[in-house]
Amino acid sequence: MSVKLTMPAKLFNLGCLAALLFTTSAMAADVMVHDAWVRAMPPSARALPLYLTLHNGADTPVALIAITTADGRVELHQSVHQGDSIKMQRVEQIDIAPHAMVSLAPMGLHGMIMAMSRVPAEGESLQFTAHFDDGSERQIEAKVIKGPAADASGATGHEHHH
Repeated sequence: MSVKLTMPAKLFNLGCLAALLFTTSAMAADVMVHDAWVRAMPPSARALPLYLTLHNGADTPVALIAITTADGRVELHQSVHQGDSIKMQRVEQIDIAPHAMVSLAPMGLHGMIMAMSRVPAEGESLQFTAHFDDGSERQIEAKVIKGPAADASGATGHEHHH
């Protein structure tokens, strides 16, 4: 059994599809990722921190649920002070309130890149994809740089402990 649609029905269906596609693109466009960088580390490093800023321009909250890369894996972490040390604690997602910004920065939330085939050199650019709970994705380019200097003890706050 085949159903023939009239011209108004076809136009209505096309309009609904266009509205759905526009809504999906608008959601993805509401989240901006900028100022991404990866801390340069020695070739023997087993993990590298990824920092960036997330900006939610929407009227509804959104959460970063994953960051992926072609080489290795990225975990979302939070630096937690425990006594005299700082530990890295894995987090499932990073919530971003409406019209708010969240920084993934040294001594706070950050991505931890692990299991890379090699440690990238200072000056290289790495590609990532940020995945959000609304189904949207954002491409990220992060430059490998030295970043802020270590304090007098030599600690940068990025030593990886669990």
